[in-house]
Amino acid sequence: MIKICGVKDLETAEKCIELGADIIGFVAHRASRRYLSADDVKTIVNAIGGRVKTCAVGFTLAECKGYETDYVQANDANFAENHILSGHERPSGTFRYFLFDKSSGKGETCEYPEWTAEFADRLILAGGLTPENVGDVIRRYRPFGVDVSSGVETDGVKDIKKIAEFIKRANEAFK
Repeated sequence: MIKICGVKDLETAEKCIELGADIIGFVAHRASRRYLSADDVKTIVNAIGGRVKTCAVGFTLAECKGYETDYVQANDANFAENHILSGHERPSGTFRYFLFDKSSGKGETCEYPEWTAEFADRLILAGGLTPENVGDVIRRYRPFGVDVSSGVETDGVKDIKKIAEFIKRANEAFK
């Protein structure tokens, strides 16, 4: 599973679909430079017409309220079918998917803790991933999925060439 996060416009969403992304993420956290309102996300979601899964991303579920996406990702997500729990500490309780990001969305690389292997069937790795390192990370940790945002940007803008290379290398490693 490959998630391209921080998409801010229809053109980039269309390219992500064309290149084979599995999920497109829209940031619901108002303080982020990648923030999109629920109305802006709805416009993009309607235009792409279900050709790819979508995800609203916030620190809390409350931030994602009103976003009409397939998934919601937050630090307080739970076992609901469409929830992705995110964080950087060993999760407890019941959850459907767990996105590990030590840098909490800052794009900083880290060594993933050994305990993440226990959740590989529902683990999504993020934080510092780039086209150059995603293949090695997938081969080493065998996660269910990977998530990228700043690793496919140039000067803070999504770079289609980087997205294409990221998806290509991730798919090769998942085989």
